[in-house]
Amino acid sequence: MSSLKKLAGQTLWYGVSNIAGRMLTYLLTPYLTYMLVGPKGQLEFGRYSFIYLCLPVMNVLYTYGMETAFFRFTTTEDPRKLYRTQLTSMLLSTLLFTALLLLFRGPLSQFAEIPNHPEYIGWCAAIIGLDALSALPYARLRKENRPRKYALTKVAGILVFVGTIVGLFSLGGNIAKSNPGGSFAQFYEQHWGLGFILFANILQAIVTLLLLYKEIGDYKPLVDKELLTKVLAYGFPILIAGFAGTFNDSLNRVMFTKLYPDTSENSLRLMGIYSAAVRLSVMISLVIQAFRMSAEPFFFSIAKDKNAPDTYARVMKWFVIVLALMFLNVTLYLDVWKYFVGPEYRNALGLVPVLLLSNIFLGIYYNLTVWYKLTDRTQYGAYIMIVGAVVTLVFNWIFIPTWGYAACAWGTLLCYTVMMVLSYVLGQKYYPIPYETPKMLKYLVVMMAYYFIQVGVTYLLEPAWIHILTGTFLFLMYMVYIMFNEKQELKGFPVIGKYFR
Repeated sequence: MSSLKKLAGQTLWYGVSNIAGRMLTYLLTPYLTYMLVGPKGQLEFGRYSFIYLCLPVMNVLYTYGMETAFFRFTTTEDPRKLYRTQLTSMLLSTLLFTALLLLFRGPLSQFAEIPNHPEYIGWCAAIIGLDALSALPYARLRKENRPRKYALTKVAGILVFVGTIVGLFSLGGNIAKSNPGGSFAQFYEQHWGLGFILFANILQAIVTLLLLYKEIGDYKPLVDKELLTKVLAYGFPILIAGFAGTFNDSLNRVMFTKLYPDTSENSLRLMGIYSAAVRLSVMISLVIQAFRMSAEPFFFSIAKDKNAPDTYARVMKWFVIVLALMFLNVTLYLDVWKYFVGPEYRNALGLVPVLLLSNIFLGIYYNLTVWYKLTDRTQYGAYIMIVGAVVTLVFNWIFIPTWGYAACAWGTLLCYTVMMVLSYVLGQKYYPIPYETPKMLKYLVVMMAYYFIQVGVTYLLEPAWIHILTGTFLFLMYMVYIMFNEKQELKGFPVIGKYFR
C-alpha cells in the first residue's frame, strides 16, 4: 500500500502541473472558441488546431526516446555521465533539426496551410527546440522524486503563456488603436490569431527553460560513445513508437484537411470544430498524462520487487476505475460541459463519448506498456504503434470522404482498441501480470450501461435540469457500485479506509 500511496501522491503533483500544461491546448479552448468567432475566427482556430497537431510529431523527433532511456539506464550507469552525454546529444540534434526546419520553411508553410506566414515555421522550431532542451531536466526532476519543482515550473510557464494570450486578444486591440502607426499595431494586424498563440508559446518555453537553470547549470559537455550507443539503441524503437503514437493521435485530423471534399479553408474550419470536441475529452487526457509522468519512474523503481507484478495489476485496476469515473463525469453532464466550447463549435459534441472511450483504451494501453519497457523489448512498442498507425491510415482514407470528421473519431476508437488488445496479449506472453481482467471489463460494461441510460433520458425528456438530475443519480450509483465491489481493498486505504471498516 505504501508504494501505491507514493504513486498516488506523485500523480497528484504531476496532475496539477499537467492540468496547467494542457491549458496550451485544452483549458484555453473556452476562451479561444468564444473569442475566435465568425469565418475568419474559425479559420484561425482551425490553423491553430492543425499546427498543434504537428508540433507533437516534431517533439518526438527532437527527444527521440531520451526520457525513457534516462530512467532505464540510471539504474545501471553513472547518472551524471549519462545525463551529460544525453544532454550533449540532444543539444547537437536540436541545432540540426532546427536548421532543417528553417531551411525548408517555405514548403512546410504550404503543407501547414499558412503560406503567407513562413516565419511561423521558425517560431514553431523555437518552441520545439526549447521544449526539447527542457525534456531531460524534467526527467531528472522526476527521477529524483521532485514533483513539486516539476509542478511549480510547469505552472509558472503556463501563467506566462495564458497571460500573454489573454493580454494580446483582450487588450491588444485597444493598444493598437491608440497608436495605429506603431510597431505593436503592425504586429497585431499581421499576427492576430495563430501568431498570438505561437508568440505566447515561445515566451512560455523561454521562461520554463530559465526556471530549470539549476538542472542545466551543472551541465558540462560530454559524449561517452559506448554509453550513447546503448542509449540510442534502446531509444530508437521508442522514437518509432512515439512517431506512430503521435500519428495515431493527430494523423486523422491532418488527413481530414487533405481528404475532405471541400475547400482547404472550409476543411480547416470543420477540423477546428472537431478539435473542439476532442478537447472535451480533457478529463481523461489529463489523468492519463499525469499517470504517465509518475508511473514510468515508479514502475522502474519497483521492477526488482518480487511483488511488482501484483502491484502493477492493482495500479491498472484503480486506473481503469478512475478513467471510468472521468468518462461518466463528462458524458452524464454533457449539458454542462458543452459550454466548455463556444456555440459555433458544438456541432461535433455527439462524438465526445466515442473520443472519451478511445482515450480510456489509450490509457489502458499506456499502462500495459510496462512489460516491454521492463524487458528491454521496446521494439514491440514500435510494432504495436505502427499497426495502430496503419489502422488509422486505412480507416480514415476510406471513410473521411463520406463520413467527414465522424470517421476520425471512430477510426481513433478502432486504432486504440487494436493497440490495447495487442499489447495485452504480447505482455501476458513475455511478462505475465495478474490483471483482474474480468472485473475491469465488468466495470467498463456497467459504465457504458449507465451512459446509455442517460442517452435514453436525454432523448425522451428535453429539460436540461432533468438530465443533470439523472446524471447525478447515475454517477453516485456507479460510485456505490465500485465501493461495494472494492470494499475489502478500500479498508486499507489511508483516510477513506476508516469509513469501510
